[in-house]
Amino acid sequence: MSHKEHSALNRRQFLARFGAGTVALVAGFDLIARQWVPEAAAAENSAFATVPPLDGTLVFDAASLAANAHDQGNIVFLRPCAVLRPGSVQDIRKMVGFCADHGIEVAPAGAHHAMFGQPLVSGGLVIEMRSLDTIHSIGTDGADVDAGVLWQDLIEAAYERGLTPASVTSYLGTTVGGTLSMGGIGMMSAYRAGAQVDHADRLQVVTGDGRLRWCSGTQDTDLFEAALAGLGQCGVITRATVDLVPAKRLARTYRIGYQDIPTFFRDVRVLANRGEFDSLGSIPQPGTAQPLTLWATVFHNPGDAPDTSHLLRGLSPAAATAAFEDSPYLDYISLVTTMYDSFAANLDWDAKVKPWSDLFLPDDAVEEYVASVFSSLTAQDLGPTGFGLIFPMLRSSYRRPLLRLPSDAGGPWVWLVSVLTDAARSGPDPDFAARMMDRNYRFYQDAAAVGGVRYPHGACAFTAADWRAHYGSMWPRFSEWKQRYDPCGILTPGPGIF
Repeated sequence: MSHKEHSALNRRQFLARFGAGTVALVAGFDLIARQWVPEAAAAENSAFATVPPLDGTLVFDAASLAANAHDQGNIVFLRPCAVLRPGSVQDIRKMVGFCADHGIEVAPAGAHHAMFGQPLVSGGLVIEMRSLDTIHSIGTDGADVDAGVLWQDLIEAAYERGLTPASVTSYLGTTVGGTLSMGGIGMMSAYRAGAQVDHADRLQVVTGDGRLRWCSGTQDTDLFEAALAGLGQCGVITRATVDLVPAKRLARTYRIGYQDIPTFFRDVRVLANRGEFDSLGSIPQPGTAQPLTLWATVFHNPGDAPDTSHLLRGLSPAAATAAFEDSPYLDYISLVTTMYDSFAANLDWDAKVKPWSDLFLPDDAVEEYVASVFSSLTAQDLGPTGFGLIFPMLRSSYRRPLLRLPSDAGGPWVWLVSVLTDAARSGPDPDFAARMMDRNYRFYQDAAAVGGVRYPHGACAFTAADWRAHYGSMWPRFSEWKQRYDPCGILTPGPGIF
C-alpha cells in the first residue's frame, strides 16, 4: 500500500480492512455535553466538533478505556474518555491540536510502567504511543527511533551491530519516549555515564498547541530541555536519536554480602572512585532489604577475563568471600526485566499495588538515611517480591536541568535509594495504598531534610508547594516553558505539577 493510499483510508475503511470491527470509533466531540460522539450516533447529533481524519484510530470502547485507566502502580485510577492509537506522528499532532482547541486534557502512555498515575487522564484523551514503534536507523552515530520503541527491542537490535545504549534502565519493558520524559536511570550499567536523558541528541516533539517540532542541544534548545525529564508537561516526545556505544559480549558480576552499612558504603565508594566496574549497587533477594548485597559488574570480551584480585584490591574482609558469575551481556542487562516478567507470569504481579519510593540522597547523608529507613522496614513494607535498592551515580554526569538531583555540596556521588514495595495479594487495596503513601511521604520529608530529592517515577503525593520546592531555582523557567509550549494547559495532568 502506498503512503497516499494509506492516508486516504477513512476510519471506517480502516476497521473493515484490518478487522477491528468491535472497536467503538469516535466521530467528534460534543462541546455542550463535553463527551465524545460515536460514529454510530453522529447522524442524530450535529452539535459536535468533527475530529480530523486520522491514519490510525480514535476509540472509546469500554475495554480500551479500562486498559488506560491505571498504570503499573495500581494506586491511581483515572478513566479517559477516548484512546488514540496513532497510525502516524501526524495523528498525534492533529489530535493534540484538536484537544487544545476544545480544552480536552491529553496524556501520552507508553508501557504504563509508571507507579502513580503519571500517564493517566480523567475524561480526556490517552495516546497509546506503542503503536509508533519503528527503529529507523542504528549506527555508531546513534539510534533514530520512534518514541513507542521498547528499550528491550532497541538493545537487541543494536547488539546485533555490536552496539548498546550508553545508559540503560533496570527494567527494559519501558518505551524510549517514556523514560526520556521521566529521566531514565538504572543500575544495570553506566553509573558514571548519566541518565538516558543525558544521551538524547535530538527529539521530535508535539507541543501542547499541536505543533510538530524538532529540537536538540543546538536547535530549539528550550524545548529540548523542557521535554527531557519534563514529565510530559511541555510536549509529547514522538521520536528520538539516542547515543550508542560499543557493546562487550560478557558480564562478570561479583556478589559480596555485608553485615553493616558503613562497610558496604566504604567498599562501594572505593570501587566507584576507581571506575573499573561498569555497574555497582545493592539488590537483596526479593522480600528483603538487609543484609546489603553488593553487585559489582564489569563487561568484557571473550579472552579478556577480568583480574579478580586486581578489581577487588583494598576492600574490606567481606570481599574475600566474593562469588562471581559470568553471563552473556544481553542476559545480564535483562536480569531485572526477566525477573519482573516472571513475577507477572506467575504471581499476578501486574495486578498488585506497588507503592514504590524512589529518592536521590546526597553522598554525605546516605549512610545515616539508609540505616534509619532500612532498619525500620517490615515484611509489609516490602511484600513478597519487593526489595530495597541502592546504587551510586556520578553527579557531574547528570546534566539535564529538569532531572533534579541533590546539591553537589553533598559530595561527588548521588545515591538512588528505593523501597520497591509490592502488595502481598493482587487487586486494589486502597487502605494498604494509603498507608504506604503516607510512609513514602515521610521517607521523602526525611530525605529532603538532609538534601535529598524525589525521583518522580515512584508513588509520592506532592502538593503544589512540594513541586515548587522540588524544582527550586528551575521553577520559574519550567513554569515559563509550560506556558509557552502548552498554553492551554492540556498536557499530562497526572503528576499534578501545574
